[in-house]
Amino acid sequence: MVACRAVLDRALSSVAVISVLAVVGSAEPASAQGQTSRLERLIVEQQRQLDALRREVADLKKRDGHAPAGARVAKGAKSDARVASGVAPAGPFVSVGAVPLSWRIPGTDVDIKLGGKVKADFIARVSGNPSLGAQDLFAVAAIDTRGTRIGDDSTRFHARETRFNVELTKEYTPFGKARAFLEGDFFGAAGNQIASNSDSFRLRHAFVEIGPVLAGQWWSTFSDPSAYAETLDFQSSGGQTFIRQGLVRYEHKFSNGVSAAVGVENPEGRVQLGAAPIASTRDTLPDFVARVRYQGSFGHVQMAGVVTKTNAPNGLTSDVTGYGGTVSGRINVPLLHAKDNLRFQASYLVGATRFLQDTAANLPSVFYQAGTNRAVAPRMFGGYIAFQHWWTNELRSNFVYSYVRAELPTFVAGSTLMSTQYGAVNLIYSPWPEVDIGAELLYGQRQDRDGLKGNQTKVQSSLTYRF
Repeated sequence: MVACRAVLDRALSSVAVISVLAVVGSAEPASAQGQTSRLERLIVEQQRQLDALRREVADLKKRDGHAPAGARVAKGAKSDARVASGVAPAGPFVSVGAVPLSWRIPGTDVDIKLGGKVKADFIARVSGNPSLGAQDLFAVAAIDTRGTRIGDDSTRFHARETRFNVELTKEYTPFGKARAFLEGDFFGAAGNQIASNSDSFRLRHAFVEIGPVLAGQWWSTFSDPSAYAETLDFQSSGGQTFIRQGLVRYEHKFSNGVSAAVGVENPEGRVQLGAAPIASTRDTLPDFVARVRYQGSFGHVQMAGVVTKTNAPNGLTSDVTGYGGTVSGRINVPLLHAKDNLRFQASYLVGATRFLQDTAANLPSVFYQAGTNRAVAPRMFGGYIAFQHWWTNELRSNFVYSYVRAELPTFVAGSTLMSTQYGAVNLIYSPWPEVDIGAELLYGQRQDRDGLKGNQTKVQSSLTYRF
């Protein structure tokens, strides 16, 4: 900006000199016609110089707008103090934000960041039973065990996992850092494969975080996404605690990598009365969740617990309290390669079926026996273990195994889901960090209460670009 002022000073000086010349020229004895011609030439020359100066100033402003944020504000102690306090200098120029890959909104102290990914999936069932309405991912709990599936979903191309997000960050508030995040993908319910292959956009995440408080839709406090196995399959292991929902959470970070969080979260009790379909019930209390996490150079370990309440259907009086606990983590094991790691989770739940992926849509929170109205909350165990090995800095593989089992009352139907097993092995190549090219082999088995089983083998390849 100092250079801009120098150019403007030169412009004013030039205008002043040309104006003086014009006045002097007009005082010389000459004919009116000659005097007019001389003044016209001076005005033309003045306009030419002003146009050149305007272009020079514009170039300087453009270069100044692309300069690093620190260089732009080095104007003295006053500007430095404004930056230190988190207040951006006023002006129309965009600068680099404090958050990586973000930029500062002009005239504010708010950073904006756009992100997401485009993912193309190619899926084929190579053997085993078909799935009941789950062709875009590998849902083991949806494998047909009864021979009732009509048709074949053995080949599928789609890009539904494509997603987009926007993040707004304010570094300094009276309560600490503030952040707003919004994300969606195309795994909504609508869409068809007849002509346009359109898929509906749906909400994944939407929350506001101010200091230690987060409110909105985000991963449940019971979940641990940083320990999830890396699979090309969108569903991934059925033994993981996978749930996004509305919540209010408070988190406190202690020293030495320890943190604790408590949350109240959206409830969704579900019951099954006799042979009737699973139905939602009225919810009078939220779910209560707490967790403790330790993060260190070795990786991290997390423990969490949840308490739920399922209200009895109309006409029944037996409300049921559910509960559960989980331990998960990601441990660095640099035995074969510096980036090798082990990921795991193990959960035990009573009634809180919604917090385990394979039981969430297949088992109710409470079974009620027809006639006696006896209430039984199913007990479940679920977990997975995954080893990620890096062959080179660009080539890696993941080996995943998951197991889920539920203890069911004897009065439920024989076709009720009792257990699942899931296995995956893949090879993923990343020629640069934003791109993944991979292939994956998947195997799954479902077993019902009466012992009938269904199994399936799939292959999948994917191309992902993250931005």
